[in-house]
Amino acid sequence: MAILISATGDTDPIRDFHDGALLHIARKYKPEKIVVIYSERTFKKREKIEQALCSISGYNPTVICHDEVLDNNEVFQFDAMFEKISTIIQHYLDDGELILNLSSATPQIKSAFFIANRLNDLNVKAVQVLAPSHDSNEGIPHSNNEELQDLIENNFDNVENFEDRTVEDLSEKFSTTLLKRNLKNLILHYDYKAALDMLMQDSSYYGLKTLRENLEDIVSSHNHQRIPRGLQKKKLTDIEKKILNSFLLIDLQKKRGNLSESLIRLKTLSEFLLDFIITKSHSNAIDDYLVKNDKLTLNLLDYRSILKQKRMWILLKQIKSVIALNKSRNQVAHSLEPLDAENIKHLGKAMKDIKMLIRDYTSIPGHLFEFYDQFNQECCELLR
Repeated sequence: MAILISATGDTDPIRDFHDGALLHIARKYKPEKIVVIYSERTFKKREKIEQALCSISGYNPTVICHDEVLDNNEVFQFDAMFEKISTIIQHYLDDGELILNLSSATPQIKSAFFIANRLNDLNVKAVQVLAPSHDSNEGIPHSNNEELQDLIENNFDNVENFEDRTVEDLSEKFSTTLLKRNLKNLILHYDYKAALDMLMQDSSYYGLKTLRENLEDIVSSHNHQRIPRGLQKKKLTDIEKKILNSFLLIDLQKKRGNLSESLIRLKTLSEFLLDFIITKSHSNAIDDYLVKNDKLTLNLLDYRSILKQKRMWILLKQIKSVIALNKSRNQVAHSLEPLDAENIKHLGKAMKDIKMLIRDYTSIPGHLFEFYDQFNQECCELLR
Protein backbone atom coordinates (compact mmCIF):
# COMPACT_ATOMS: atom_id res chain seq x y z
CA MET A 1 0.00 0.00 0.00
CA ALA A 2 1.31 3.44 -0.97
CA ILE A 3 1.08 6.13 1.70
CA LEU A 4 1.64 9.82 0.96
CA ILE A 5 2.79 11.93 3.91
CA SER A 6 2.46 15.64 3.31
CA ALA A 7 2.43 18.93 5.16
CA THR A 8 0.26 21.78 3.83
CA GLY A 9 1.13 25.25 2.61
CA ASP A 10 -0.27 28.33 0.93
CA THR A 11 -0.29 26.71 -2.54
CA ASP A 12 -2.50 23.82 -1.38
CA PRO A 13 -4.83 22.60 -2.68
CA ILE A 14 -4.97 24.75 -5.87
CA ARG A 15 -3.13 27.89 -6.91
CA ASP A 16 -3.26 29.86 -10.15
CA PHE A 17 -5.57 27.24 -11.73
CA HIS A 18 -3.07 24.42 -11.15
CA ASP A 19 -2.59 21.69 -8.55
CA GLY A 20 -0.69 22.56 -5.43
CA ALA A 21 2.07 20.11 -4.55
CA LEU A 22 -0.10 17.85 -2.36
CA LEU A 23 -2.87 17.50 -4.93
CA HIS A 24 -0.40 17.01 -7.79
CA ILE A 25 1.48 14.20 -6.07
CA ALA A 26 -1.82 12.49 -5.25
CA ARG A 27 -2.92 12.86 -8.89
CA LYS A 28 0.34 11.34 -10.15
CA TYR A 29 0.88 8.44 -7.73
CA LYS A 30 -2.68 7.82 -6.47
CA PRO A 31 -1.62 6.49 -3.04
CA GLU A 32 -4.23 4.46 -1.18
CA LYS A 33 -3.68 6.49 1.98
CA ILE A 34 -2.78 10.17 2.46
CA VAL A 35 -1.58 11.49 5.81
CA VAL A 36 -2.03 15.27 5.91
CA ILE A 37 -0.13 17.39 8.45
CA TYR A 38 -1.69 20.79 9.20
CA SER A 39 -0.40 23.85 10.98
CA GLU A 40 -2.70 26.12 12.95
CA ARG A 41 -2.70 28.42 9.94
CA THR A 42 -3.54 25.81 7.30
CA PHE A 43 -5.98 23.77 9.39
CA LYS A 44 -8.78 26.11 8.31
CA LYS A 45 -8.31 24.72 4.77
CA ARG A 46 -8.73 21.10 5.85
CA GLU A 47 -12.16 20.64 4.29
CA LYS A 48 -11.08 22.21 0.98
CA ILE A 49 -7.95 20.07 0.82
CA GLU A 50 -9.82 16.83 1.50
CA GLN A 51 -12.51 17.69 -1.04
CA ALA A 52 -9.88 18.52 -3.65
CA LEU A 53 -8.08 15.21 -3.06
CA CYS A 54 -11.33 13.32 -3.52
CA SER A 55 -12.18 15.26 -6.69
CA ILE A 56 -9.62 13.33 -8.77
CA SER A 57 -11.56 11.19 -11.24
CA GLY A 58 -11.66 7.50 -10.38
CA TYR A 59 -9.72 7.97 -7.16
CA ASN A 60 -11.00 7.59 -3.60
CA PRO A 61 -8.12 7.66 -1.11
CA THR A 62 -8.27 7.31 2.65
CA VAL A 63 -7.34 10.77 3.90
CA ILE A 64 -6.03 10.92 7.46
CA CYS A 65 -5.60 14.19 9.33
CA HIS A 66 -2.53 13.80 11.53
CA ASP A 67 -3.69 14.21 15.13
CA GLU A 68 -1.15 16.91 16.07
CA VAL A 69 -1.61 20.35 14.53
CA LEU A 70 1.72 22.17 14.20
CA ASP A 71 2.10 25.31 16.28
CA ASN A 72 2.42 28.45 14.13
CA ASN A 73 5.35 29.53 16.31
CA GLU A 74 7.23 26.30 15.55
CA VAL A 75 6.78 25.86 11.79
CA PHE A 76 9.78 28.17 11.18
CA GLN A 77 12.02 26.26 13.64
CA PHE A 78 14.00 23.54 11.90
CA ASP A 79 14.90 21.56 15.03
CA ALA A 80 11.29 21.33 16.17
CA MET A 81 10.03 20.41 12.69
CA PHE A 82 12.79 17.85 12.11
CA GLU A 83 11.86 16.04 15.33
CA LYS A 84 8.14 16.03 14.59
CA ILE A 85 8.43 15.08 10.91
CA SER A 86 10.93 12.29 11.69
CA THR A 87 8.56 10.86 14.30
CA ILE A 88 5.60 10.95 11.89
CA ILE A 89 7.56 9.21 9.13
CA GLN A 90 8.79 6.51 11.50
CA HIS A 91 5.21 5.92 12.68
CA TYR A 92 4.04 4.99 9.17
CA LEU A 93 7.27 3.41 7.93
CA ASP A 94 6.15 -0.19 8.35
CA ASP A 95 2.61 0.37 7.04
CA GLY A 96 3.48 0.50 3.35
CA GLU A 97 5.49 2.23 0.64
CA LEU A 98 5.93 5.84 1.72
CA ILE A 99 5.88 8.92 -0.51
CA LEU A 100 7.08 12.21 1.00
CA ASN A 101 6.03 15.64 -0.26
CA LEU A 102 9.08 17.94 -0.37
CA SER A 103 7.25 20.98 -1.78
CA SER A 104 4.54 22.05 0.69
CA ALA A 105 4.75 24.29 3.80
CA THR A 106 7.63 26.36 5.19
CA PRO A 107 11.28 25.93 4.12
CA GLN A 108 11.99 24.41 7.54
CA ILE A 109 9.29 21.74 7.13
CA LYS A 110 10.35 20.89 3.58
CA SER A 111 13.95 20.64 4.76
CA ALA A 112 12.89 18.42 7.65
CA PHE A 113 11.25 15.96 5.23
CA PHE A 114 14.34 15.94 3.04
CA ILE A 115 16.86 15.52 5.86
CA ALA A 116 14.74 12.93 7.71
CA ASN A 117 14.80 10.77 4.59
CA ARG A 118 18.49 11.28 3.83
CA LEU A 119 19.90 11.33 7.34
CA ASN A 120 18.02 8.24 8.51
CA ASP A 121 18.74 6.34 5.28
CA LEU A 122 15.05 5.62 4.84
CA ASN A 123 15.37 5.73 1.07
CA VAL A 124 11.62 6.16 0.61
CA LYS A 125 10.18 7.98 -2.38
CA ALA A 126 10.54 11.73 -1.87
CA VAL A 127 8.92 14.02 -4.43
CA GLN A 128 9.26 17.66 -5.33
CA VAL A 129 6.68 19.45 -7.49
CA LEU A 130 7.82 22.16 -9.87
CA ALA A 131 5.75 25.33 -10.28
CA PRO A 132 3.57 25.39 -13.42
CA SER A 133 5.87 28.06 -14.86
CA HIS A 134 8.94 25.99 -13.91
CA ASP A 135 10.07 29.13 -12.11
CA SER A 136 9.41 30.85 -8.79
CA ASN A 137 5.83 31.21 -7.48
CA GLU A 138 6.66 34.68 -6.20
CA GLY A 139 4.04 37.24 -7.17
CA ILE A 140 1.45 34.64 -8.15
CA PRO A 141 -1.73 35.21 -6.07
CA HIS A 142 -3.08 32.54 -3.75
CA SER A 143 -6.54 31.10 -4.24
CA ASN A 144 -7.52 30.63 -0.60
CA ASN A 145 -10.68 32.76 -0.86
CA GLU A 146 -12.03 31.30 -4.10
CA GLU A 147 -14.91 28.82 -4.25
CA LEU A 148 -13.41 25.33 -4.25
CA GLN A 149 -15.74 23.95 -6.91
CA ASP A 150 -14.75 26.78 -9.27
CA LEU A 151 -11.09 26.04 -8.65
CA ILE A 152 -11.59 22.33 -9.34
CA GLU A 153 -13.58 22.91 -12.53
CA ASN A 154 -11.06 25.42 -13.89
CA ASN A 155 -7.95 23.54 -12.77
CA PHE A 156 -5.72 22.99 -15.82
CA ASP A 157 -4.28 19.86 -14.17
CA ASN A 158 -7.71 18.30 -13.72
CA VAL A 159 -7.48 16.47 -17.04
CA GLU A 160 -6.43 12.98 -18.06
CA ASN A 161 -3.24 14.07 -19.85
CA PHE A 162 -2.02 16.58 -17.28
CA GLU A 163 1.57 17.83 -17.29
CA ASP A 164 3.56 15.78 -14.79
CA ARG A 165 5.55 18.29 -12.71
CA THR A 166 6.82 15.82 -10.13
CA VAL A 167 10.54 15.22 -9.69
CA GLU A 168 11.66 12.25 -7.60
CA ASP A 169 14.68 12.37 -5.33
CA LEU A 170 16.56 9.60 -7.13
CA SER A 171 19.95 10.92 -8.19
CA GLU A 172 22.90 12.60 -6.54
CA LYS A 173 22.55 15.54 -8.92
CA PHE A 174 18.95 16.12 -7.89
CA SER A 175 19.85 15.75 -4.22
CA THR A 176 22.58 18.34 -4.62
CA THR A 177 20.25 20.75 -6.41
CA LEU A 178 17.51 20.30 -3.85
CA LEU A 179 19.95 20.67 -0.98
CA LYS A 180 21.20 23.92 -2.50
CA ARG A 181 17.65 25.19 -2.82
CA ASN A 182 16.78 24.26 0.75
CA LEU A 183 19.99 25.77 2.09
CA LYS A 184 19.29 28.97 0.18
CA ASN A 185 15.71 29.08 1.50
CA LEU A 186 16.86 28.67 5.08
CA ILE A 187 19.57 31.31 4.73
CA LEU A 188 17.20 33.81 3.10
CA HIS A 189 14.83 33.22 6.05
CA TYR A 190 17.74 33.94 8.45
CA ASP A 191 17.70 30.41 9.90
CA TYR A 192 21.46 29.96 9.96
CA LYS A 193 21.53 27.15 12.50
CA ALA A 194 19.18 25.01 10.42
CA ALA A 195 21.28 25.72 7.31
CA LEU A 196 24.47 24.75 9.15
CA ASP A 197 22.86 21.56 10.50
CA MET A 198 21.75 20.62 7.00
CA LEU A 199 25.19 21.34 5.59
CA MET A 200 26.94 19.25 8.22
CA GLN A 201 24.54 16.33 7.83
CA ASP A 202 25.13 15.89 4.10
CA SER A 203 28.57 14.48 3.35
CA SER A 204 28.47 15.61 -0.28
CA TYR A 205 28.79 19.21 0.92
CA TYR A 206 31.81 18.89 3.16
CA GLY A 207 33.80 20.60 0.41
CA LEU A 208 31.99 23.94 0.85
CA LYS A 209 34.50 25.06 3.43
CA THR A 210 33.93 28.82 3.14
CA LEU A 211 30.14 28.59 3.46
CA ARG A 212 30.44 26.22 6.39
CA GLU A 213 32.94 28.47 8.18
CA ASN A 214 30.76 31.55 7.60
CA LEU A 215 27.68 29.85 9.01
CA GLU A 216 29.64 28.43 11.95
CA ASP A 217 30.86 31.91 12.85
CA ILE A 218 27.36 33.42 12.72
CA VAL A 219 25.74 30.58 14.70
CA SER A 220 28.51 30.64 17.31
CA SER A 221 28.25 34.42 17.67
CA HIS A 222 24.49 34.15 18.25
CA ASN A 223 24.88 31.33 20.77
CA HIS A 224 27.54 33.18 22.78
CA GLN A 225 26.36 36.77 22.23
CA ARG A 226 29.63 37.79 20.65
CA ILE A 227 30.26 39.95 17.61
CA PRO A 228 30.49 38.07 14.27
CA ARG A 229 33.78 38.08 12.41
CA GLY A 230 32.35 40.24 9.63
CA LEU A 231 31.48 43.03 12.09
CA GLN A 232 34.71 42.72 14.05
CA LYS A 233 36.64 43.81 10.95
CA LYS A 234 34.70 47.06 10.56
CA LYS A 235 36.34 50.36 11.49
CA LEU A 236 34.16 51.09 14.50
CA THR A 237 34.82 51.57 18.19
CA ASP A 238 34.19 48.59 20.45
CA ILE A 239 31.08 50.27 21.86
CA GLU A 240 29.74 50.97 18.37
CA LYS A 241 30.28 47.35 17.43
CA LYS A 242 28.33 46.25 20.51
CA ILE A 243 25.50 48.64 19.74
CA LEU A 244 25.30 47.61 16.10
CA ASN A 245 25.50 43.90 16.89
CA SER A 246 22.73 44.22 19.47
CA PHE A 247 20.45 46.09 17.06
CA LEU A 248 21.10 43.59 14.27
CA LEU A 249 20.22 40.66 16.55
CA ILE A 250 16.96 42.35 17.56
CA ASP A 251 16.15 43.08 13.92
CA LEU A 252 17.01 39.48 13.05
CA GLN A 253 14.60 38.14 15.66
CA LYS A 254 11.91 40.45 14.28
CA LYS A 255 12.50 39.18 10.72
CA ARG A 256 12.27 35.60 12.00
CA GLY A 257 8.95 36.41 13.62
CA ASN A 258 10.23 36.19 17.22
CA LEU A 259 8.60 39.48 18.16
CA SER A 260 8.53 38.87 21.91
CA GLU A 261 12.29 38.33 21.95
CA SER A 262 12.77 41.52 19.93
CA LEU A 263 10.69 43.49 22.40
CA ILE A 264 12.59 42.17 25.42
CA ARG A 265 16.01 42.85 23.89
CA LEU A 266 15.04 46.30 22.62
CA LYS A 267 14.76 47.73 26.13
CA THR A 268 18.24 46.46 27.04
CA LEU A 269 19.75 48.06 23.94
CA SER A 270 17.87 51.30 24.57
CA GLU A 271 19.26 51.54 28.12
CA PHE A 272 22.82 50.84 26.93
CA LEU A 273 22.47 53.39 24.13
CA LEU A 274 21.06 56.08 26.45
CA ASP A 275 23.88 55.50 28.93
CA PHE A 276 26.38 55.95 26.10
CA ILE A 277 24.76 59.14 24.74
CA ILE A 278 24.15 60.81 28.11
CA THR A 279 27.71 60.10 29.28
CA LYS A 280 29.12 61.70 26.12
CA SER A 281 27.23 64.94 26.83
CA HIS A 282 27.22 64.91 30.65
CA SER A 283 30.05 62.74 31.94
CA ASN A 284 28.93 62.73 35.59
CA ALA A 285 25.16 62.61 35.08
CA ILE A 286 24.81 58.84 35.47
CA ASP A 287 27.01 58.57 38.60
CA ASP A 288 25.33 61.58 40.21
CA TYR A 289 21.89 60.07 39.65
CA LEU A 290 22.98 56.69 41.08
CA VAL A 291 24.36 58.32 44.22
CA LYS A 292 21.46 60.70 44.71
CA ASN A 293 18.87 57.93 44.33
CA ASP A 294 20.91 55.23 46.12
CA LYS A 295 20.82 52.89 43.12
CA LEU A 296 23.28 50.41 41.66
CA THR A 297 21.69 50.17 38.20
CA LEU A 298 19.32 52.24 36.12
CA ASN A 299 16.28 51.28 34.11
CA LEU A 300 14.59 52.94 31.15
CA LEU A 301 12.47 55.22 33.32
CA ASP A 302 15.56 56.36 35.25
CA TYR A 303 17.20 57.40 31.99
CA ARG A 304 14.05 59.31 31.10
CA SER A 305 14.34 61.23 34.38
CA ILE A 306 17.97 62.11 33.65
CA LEU A 307 17.04 63.37 30.20
CA LYS A 308 14.41 65.61 31.75
CA GLN A 309 16.89 66.88 34.33
CA LYS A 310 19.45 67.69 31.66
CA ARG A 311 16.77 69.17 29.40
CA MET A 312 17.67 66.83 26.55
CA TRP A 313 14.24 67.25 24.97
CA ILE A 314 15.08 66.05 21.46
CA LEU A 315 16.52 62.79 22.75
CA LEU A 316 13.56 62.37 25.09
CA LYS A 317 11.20 62.71 22.15
CA GLN A 318 13.23 60.18 20.13
CA ILE A 319 12.79 57.43 22.74
CA LYS A 320 9.10 58.11 23.36
CA SER A 321 8.06 55.07 21.30
CA VAL A 322 10.38 52.78 23.29
CA ILE A 323 9.11 54.06 26.64
CA ALA A 324 5.54 53.53 25.42
CA LEU A 325 6.34 49.82 25.07
CA ASN A 326 7.94 49.50 28.50
CA LYS A 327 4.85 48.13 30.27
CA SER A 328 4.13 45.63 27.48
CA ARG A 329 7.77 44.58 27.47
CA ASN A 330 7.69 43.84 31.19
CA GLN A 331 4.48 41.86 30.86
CA VAL A 332 5.98 39.72 28.09
CA ALA A 333 9.28 39.27 29.93
CA HIS A 334 7.82 38.38 33.33
CA SER A 335 4.53 36.69 32.52
CA LEU A 336 2.84 34.65 29.83
CA GLU A 337 1.06 37.64 28.32
CA PRO A 338 1.06 37.56 24.48
CA LEU A 339 1.85 40.50 22.22
CA ASP A 340 -1.26 42.08 20.75
CA ALA A 341 -1.52 43.62 17.28
CA GLU A 342 -1.13 47.16 18.58
CA ASN A 343 2.12 46.31 20.36
CA ILE A 344 3.47 44.68 17.22
CA LYS A 345 2.75 47.88 15.32
CA HIS A 346 4.47 49.97 18.02
CA LEU A 347 7.48 47.64 17.99
CA GLY A 348 8.13 48.50 14.35
CA LYS A 349 8.01 52.22 15.17
CA ALA A 350 10.33 51.79 18.17
CA MET A 351 12.82 49.83 16.03
CA LYS A 352 12.91 52.66 13.48
CA ASP A 353 13.42 55.27 16.21
CA ILE A 354 16.28 53.36 17.83
CA LYS A 355 17.91 52.90 14.43
CA MET A 356 17.73 56.66 13.84
CA LEU A 357 19.13 57.25 17.32
CA ILE A 358 22.11 55.03 16.53
CA ARG A 359 22.65 56.84 13.22
CA ASP A 360 22.49 60.26 14.93
CA TYR A 361 24.84 59.54 17.84
CA THR A 362 27.40 57.10 16.40
CA SER A 363 29.57 56.92 13.30
CA ILE A 364 28.02 53.63 12.14
CA PRO A 365 27.37 53.90 8.36
CA GLY A 366 23.91 53.08 7.06
CA HIS A 367 24.92 50.12 4.90
CA LEU A 368 26.03 48.12 7.96
CA PHE A 369 22.41 47.87 9.08
CA GLU A 370 21.98 45.55 6.09
CA PHE A 371 24.72 43.26 7.40
CA TYR A 372 22.64 40.06 7.41
CA ASP A 373 21.06 40.70 4.03
CA GLN A 374 24.56 41.18 2.61
CA PHE A 375 25.69 38.03 4.42
CA ASN A 376 22.78 36.13 2.85
CA GLN A 377 23.80 37.32 -0.62
CA GLU A 378 27.39 36.18 -0.06
CA CYS A 379 26.21 32.75 1.10
CA CYS A 380 23.89 32.38 -1.89
CA GLU A 381 26.78 33.24 -4.21
CA LEU A 382 28.71 30.31 -2.71
CA LEU A 383 25.76 28.01 -3.49
CA ARG A 384 25.74 28.72 -7.23
